[in-house]
Amino acid sequence: MSAQHMGSSPAGYIVLFAMNEHPSLNGNTTEPLNVSSPDSGSLVEKLATLPDAPGVYLHKNVEGKVIYIGKARNLKNRVRSYFNKDSGHSPFTRKMVRLIADFETVVTRTEKEALILENNLVKMHKPHFNIRLKDDKRYPYLKLTLNEQFPALLEVRNPKNDKAIYFGPYAGTGKMRQTVSLAKRVFKVRTGALMNDRRWGGCPWRDTSQPLDKPCLEYHIDRCSGPCVGAVSDEDYAAQSRALKNFLEGRSDDLLKDLEARMGEAATEMKFEEAAKLRDQIEAVKSVVEKQQVVSLQNEDYDALGLYIEAGVASVVVLIVRGGKLLGDQHFFLQNIEGRDEAEVVSVFVRQHYEGPAALPHEVLTPHDLEDAESIEEWLSDKAARRIGVRRPQRGDKVKVLEMAAQNAELALREHLNYNATAKAVHDALLSDLQKHLKLEAPPRRIECFDISTVQGSFSVGSMVVFTDGKADKKAYRHFTIKHTLEITKGTEPNDFEMMREVLRRRLQRAAEGDDKFLPLPDLLMVDGGKGQLSSALTVLQEKNYEMIPTVGLAKQHELLFVPDQSEPIVLARNSPALHLLQRIRDEAHRFAITHHRKKRGKAQTKSLLDDIPGIGEARRNALLEHFGSLQKIRAASAEEIAAAPGMNRASAEKLQEYLRVLTKVE
Repeated sequence: MSAQHMGSSPAGYIVLFAMNEHPSLNGNTTEPLNVSSPDSGSLVEKLATLPDAPGVYLHKNVEGKVIYIGKARNLKNRVRSYFNKDSGHSPFTRKMVRLIADFETVVTRTEKEALILENNLVKMHKPHFNIRLKDDKRYPYLKLTLNEQFPALLEVRNPKNDKAIYFGPYAGTGKMRQTVSLAKRVFKVRTGALMNDRRWGGCPWRDTSQPLDKPCLEYHIDRCSGPCVGAVSDEDYAAQSRALKNFLEGRSDDLLKDLEARMGEAATEMKFEEAAKLRDQIEAVKSVVEKQQVVSLQNEDYDALGLYIEAGVASVVVLIVRGGKLLGDQHFFLQNIEGRDEAEVVSVFVRQHYEGPAALPHEVLTPHDLEDAESIEEWLSDKAARRIGVRRPQRGDKVKVLEMAAQNAELALREHLNYNATAKAVHDALLSDLQKHLKLEAPPRRIECFDISTVQGSFSVGSMVVFTDGKADKKAYRHFTIKHTLEITKGTEPNDFEMMREVLRRRLQRAAEGDDKFLPLPDLLMVDGGKGQLSSALTVLQEKNYEMIPTVGLAKQHELLFVPDQSEPIVLARNSPALHLLQRIRDEAHRFAITHHRKKRGKAQTKSLLDDIPGIGEARRNALLEHFGSLQKIRAASAEEIAAAPGMNRASAEKLQEYLRVLTKVE
C-alpha cells in the first residue's frame, strides 16, 4: 500500500489513496455497473476496492481535471451509487457520470471531518458541477478588532480566524454601511476598510502606539471620540467598543438601559451637553430598534433559512433573529443547482455560508430535514465552542418565521430575475444598435479595448479590458508590461504604435496557444486612438491570421469612430447609447492602463530612493512607509521621529536623513 499525506488538510491523519492501491477489497462487485469511459476496466477495479469509511471523493474527467467533489458517510456505497444502472439518477447526475474518467478518495475518521475537507477542496478546485454561491464572490463582513488597544470597526472581504469579532456576511454593502454610519454617530469608534490585509481606508491612524498631532475630520464632526489625540481614555473607549459589540450582536435592550442610565447620571451632575449627546444616541438606537419585528417572546437567537428555486437559480434568505427580534435579512443566490433536491441545496448553503469566522446563532432553522444535519451541528458547535442546533421545526412561531423566510426568498429571486431580464433587454438593444452602426454580422457580445500608458517611454504598459453583454468583465482584464521599450522608441519619443502592436501580438499569440485566460476571441476589438492605432491593430491581425475580428478605433478628441476600408470616420450622435458604451469601455481601458503604470512607476521610485541606503532593507523600508505613509513625509521628518519608527534606531535614521539630504541637493 502506498499513501500520500495531505499536509494542507484540516486533520493530519487524513490520507489520500489512489483507488487501485487501497488495501480494502470488501465491496460487492456483483452489482450491475454503468461504467463507460476510456478506461472502464480500471474504473471497475477501483470501484471494487472502495473502503467502508467516511470521506470525500473527487470525480475527474479524461483530462484529469476535478469536476465534482462530494462527501460520504460510506465511500463504498456513495461512489458506487453513481455507476449503478438502476439508481434513478437525475439528468444532471447522468450528464456528470458520462464525463467521469477517474476518481480519488480521501478517507477521514468522521463525517464531520469529511464535511470540513469537502469545503476546503471545493474552494481549492472550484469544480464545475458543485453548487456554489452565485459568482463565487467574497461577501463583505464587519470586523471589530477588540483585540487592539483602540478597537476599530472595519469592512473586510477576507475574514480570518484571528482574535477579532466578525459580523456578516452581508449580501450587499448598503445595509452594512448603514450600520457603520450608525456606529460612528452613536459609538464614535474608529472605522475604515482593510485592503490587502495591511492598508487602511478611513481612519488614518495606523500606529496606535504613537499619538497624532491633530485629529482627522471625523473627530471634528463628532463621528469619532479621538483616541488618536488622547481625547478619550482607554477605559471609556473600551466601553464604547463593548457597547458596539452588544449592539451588533442584537442586544439592543441592554445597550439602551446603559445609555439611559448614563444620561440620567450626566443630567444629575449637570453635565447637560454630555446628557444631550447621550439622548441623541438613544434616539438613533431606538430608530433602528423600532424597525425590528418581535417574532418570539422567548428571547431566542436563531437564523431561519428560506429557499426558492426557479429558472435554474436558487434564492436563499437568512432571517436573523436575536433576542426574539427580527434584526434583518440577508439574501443569496446559488448556481449549479440543476437536478439537485432542495435539501441538498440547503445543506450546501449552510456549509458555505457559515464557513467564515462570523458570529453564529444558537440555532439554524432549515426548511427541510438535512441528511447531514448531525455532522453540520457538530462542525458548527466546534466553531462556536458551544452547542448549536440545526433542525426543521414542526410547529409554533418558528414555522411561521420559516414561512416568512420562504416568501422573502421568492420575492428576492423574482426581483433578481426581473432585473436581469430588464438589463438583458437594454443591453441587447444597445448591442444591436452598435451592430447596425458598425455594420457587423452579429451583436458584439464580447468587446475588448486596448490602451497604452507611458511617460517618455518609461514604465510603458498596455491594458486590455473586456465588456461582455455591455458589462465590465473584470476577471478577464489583462495588463502587459512593454518588453521592448528601448527598441521601439524614436530618439527620446516613444513609439505608441509599435507598443500597441506588441500588446496585440502577445494577446493574440496567447489565444493561438489555447490559453484559457485569453479566450474566447472578441466579437469587436477596439483601440484607443484614430487611424494610426487602427492601422497598427490591423497589421497585427493580418500577421496572426485574425482578420475576421471586427476592429474599430475611437479617437478621443472628437469621439470619431474609424473602421477599416473607410476613409471617413463614423460620427455617432452625442447622445447615442452606442457611443456612450464605447466611451465607457475606452475610458475603462485608459483607467486600467494608468493604474498599472502608476503602480510600476511608484515601485521603481520607492526602490531607487530607499533600497540603496545602507542599513535600510526591505523590512525597514516597508515599516517606514507604513509608519509615515509616504516618502514625502519621511523626508520632512526629524531624525528623532525617524528613529522612533518601528525597527529603526538613531544611527540608521541619521544615515537615511543624510542620504535624502544629498539626494535633495542633486535634484
